[in-house]
Amino acid sequence: MKNLKKLNRGKLKSVNGGAVCNENCPPGPYGPGPDFPRSCEAYNALPKCCQSKVLVHMDCVDGGGLS
Repeated sequence: MKNLKKLNRGKLKSVNGGAVCNENCPPGPYGPGPDFPRSCEAYNALPKCCQSKVLVHMDCVDGGGLS
């Protein structure tokens, strides 16, 4: 435990994957129906790096809905 080292914000972002997304990610929430301001189609059109940063209903995610 003595070998712990503090990371600056830039390094921490790169470890967590936060520094690799240069897209302008529009906020959610995304979901089906009129209760959501953005649709599932809009969610699926987002770049992969943005999809992990927005609030989304489970029916929009592949395999989320029960069939």
